[in-house]
Amino acid sequence: MPSERGNVLFLILIAVALFAALSFAATQTLRNTPQDPQGDTQKLGAATLIQHTTFIAQAVQTMAMRRITGESFCFDSPLWGHNNYYHAACDNADNRVFSTSGSGGGASVVPVPDGINDGSPWYITGQSCIIEAAQNCNTNGNQDEDIILFVPHIYREVCIALNDKLGVPNPQGNPPKASGNLWPPAQPVFTGNFLDGGRVDSGGNGNLNILAGHTVGCVEGGGTPPAGTYAYFHVLLRR
Repeated sequence: MPSERGNVLFLILIAVALFAALSFAATQTLRNTPQDPQGDTQKLGAATLIQHTTFIAQAVQTMAMRRITGESFCFDSPLWGHNNYYHAACDNADNRVFSTSGSGGGASVVPVPDGINDGSPWYITGQSCIIEAAQNCNTNGNQDEDIILFVPHIYREVCIALNDKLGVPNPQGNPPKASGNLWPPAQPVFTGNFLDGGRVDSGGNGNLNILAGHTVGCVEGGGTPPAGTYAYFHVLLRR
């Protein structure tokens, strides 16, 4: 009937109008939604950092199960662009963490992800230790220093986000603060030697238990690096 055709046409016009209105509203919502590309980059970078350093730690643990001793671990690689990590044990490919030949660790040397720090490279040292309660691991001889990977100059908001991901407390919304040097001022890399030097702790907050037992996280410096700067740490070998 003509009247029915008119009703159908009318309903179609209403549907088209509603669709146009919904499309306009959705477009306006997208335009008005705050975009944070930097924040997205930082979140991705933080996740990538945790993933990559975990791979390195797993490589070290696998090698330790093959009876590679602490002093024998070699972090030398041509991908560093220098040979600062070289020591005598590196002549055995089985001791090389960043090597796929022999029984090497098979880990990779990659840049620090974009957007999470000032561009400072990560490095590995045997002259620092992770706190356990009131232990003076940085002044009692070299028997309990750990092999620790550090990423200096992490941005504060990234440091907080890293701790949130890792279950590390952020007291009053701030990263834990160290009581002194996280690593020695000269920033020595690991070359088969364990020496007293730095300590990862939360003594700057007056509470050593905040970081006790955590082998990965982010902390504010208390000497080297200085207060107001932040560093990511990941223990590769606990001693």
